[in-house]
Amino acid sequence: MRVKTKPTKRKDLDEPTPPENVPPTSFTLKRVERNEEPKLKSTDVNASSHAFDSKRIKKSFKRRPWILHDQIIHSEKLDPEHLDKVPEETCRLELDSAPVFRPTKEEFENPLQYISKIRLEAEEYGICSIVPPDSWKPHCPMEEKEIWENSRFHTRVQRINELQNVYLKRELKMVTEKMKGNRDSMVEIDYGSHGSVFEKGPEFTLQTFKKYAEDFEERYFREQDILTWENIEGEYWRVVQNPAEEIQVLSGRNLDAKVLGSGFPLLSDSPVADQTEYAESGWNLNSTPKLPGSLFAFESCDDSSTSAPLVDVGMCFSSDCWKVEEHSLYLLSYMPLGVSRIWYGIPGRYYSKCEAALKKTFPELSGHPNIFHKLVAQLPPSILKSEGIPVFRCLQHPKQFVLIFPGAYHLGFNSGFNVSVRVNLAPLDWLPYGQQSVEIYSEMHRKTLISYDKLLIEGCKDTARSLWLLIVKRDSKEGKIACGPDGWLTRALKSRVQREHLRRKYLCNTSKSSRMLDKDFNSNVKKECIICYYDLYLSAVACSCSPERYACLEHSKQVCSCPWSSRIFLFRHTIDELNLLIDALEGKRNALYKWANENRDLFSNVPTRSNGVI
Repeated sequence: MRVKTKPTKRKDLDEPTPPENVPPTSFTLKRVERNEEPKLKSTDVNASSHAFDSKRIKKSFKRRPWILHDQIIHSEKLDPEHLDKVPEETCRLELDSAPVFRPTKEEFENPLQYISKIRLEAEEYGICSIVPPDSWKPHCPMEEKEIWENSRFHTRVQRINELQNVYLKRELKMVTEKMKGNRDSMVEIDYGSHGSVFEKGPEFTLQTFKKYAEDFEERYFREQDILTWENIEGEYWRVVQNPAEEIQVLSGRNLDAKVLGSGFPLLSDSPVADQTEYAESGWNLNSTPKLPGSLFAFESCDDSSTSAPLVDVGMCFSSDCWKVEEHSLYLLSYMPLGVSRIWYGIPGRYYSKCEAALKKTFPELSGHPNIFHKLVAQLPPSILKSEGIPVFRCLQHPKQFVLIFPGAYHLGFNSGFNVSVRVNLAPLDWLPYGQQSVEIYSEMHRKTLISYDKLLIEGCKDTARSLWLLIVKRDSKEGKIACGPDGWLTRALKSRVQREHLRRKYLCNTSKSSRMLDKDFNSNVKKECIICYYDLYLSAVACSCSPERYACLEHSKQVCSCPWSSRIFLFRHTIDELNLLIDALEGKRNALYKWANENRDLFSNVPTRSNGVI
């Protein structure tokens, strides 16, 4: 049974166009006593569907309702008039809109090909939205009664008035305590996945969370006859920039798709007949990251979750802070149900300038580069624009996609209850960003989430195999232009091999002990340098005194205190083997034949058509 949801008192526009130059309507906030509980109609929640317990919520929030006028930041007292009147001057954002793409049914058939097609235009904005064809109408299993009323998820508490600097100060205090006075120490804080540790909220089902979110909107915007995203955007930034009252909201973040589903039908779920095409669609985020043409097709580590879909459940004002995706990967977000989400994007070419602006605004970060990537402070777009950094607004409506490009700073917040699903993508044009990111991570002693070298090497091998089959088995002319000297894989492999060759030449040339890595090394669990967390897929250093300790080539002296002669250097491929692979990718026939002959194991039981990236 599909659950029908009632319409709300709001006006969500179909087109993400910037608002007209008119002043937004101000809001009136009434004082809420600390012992007053949120009012929920008895008819709103079915007692048999795990309705939330008002006493439990009351205890969880320590008797704090959403809006606490008597808890003032910095212990300042409010002018009584300010409690009844919200200032209008900070409620307006003058931003240009990110592009909206509307692919035809034919263009929409292959996600990665379409992303490649729009990349040159859309990358100039850092963000864009993609509206599927009108005929694309996938069923959302989340609306089925079993999930809607029974599947439960954890929430976290987010105080919107503290986003500008309070959370940041708390995180810096944690770092200071762990460093114990050593400001040069690199400390890894346990932030969980994708962000800071927030106070835990109660458990909800989608049904009860939606009721909770709607009750918040009704109480907060009680003076609004028609509620638009422009009103909500203005109020959000007013609270962030002028934190006069405490406003806290809830959200379910980074939820495993196994809990609530991914918002898409699956073949294993035995969907109705007309949903088979959506279960098999490349835009189904369960399969998008590992489509042919994506480097994640070669990711097999058990501890890698980068390519797995994550689910977010939000309410009005629940938000993210400015960030760049891990490893500068693409981000693809889909909203299966709910109301609009407001995104902001900055083109990747402004990465350094944006980072400088954030450090300028939050100088406390200058001494703690290891937590900069976990920024939990919100910076208004107006400040970034004053630094010459363009910021573009992007609206995401239900059943639409938002695409974030590599290296682009972005943030988003919700205008009401919604559920969104997101995945990271690694098409070939991501490769330059991938190599740069792992080198930066190593310098910062920052853990990596993926093995860039494995994705690159395995992608190159599979492509060389495909190229050999095209030329030799079919004598196809297509293989002559599949990669070439200027192909993404060829250029990326050349750059990586050059760097690896220099490290081996100057760091390993005095060693008399070296051997090839076992095939199982780094295959299921990613191995990392014990010093800088550098990925060890291509090479590593070990010592017999500590068989489970490995270091990268640059930290070979620090793996242990044994004499240098005890070091053992491990390599997956020789430099000659890697150079041969480069020649094969360039389409040199002799090199391709030689490479294929030396890698016969890659051609056993090959399909008639390769699943490679060419």
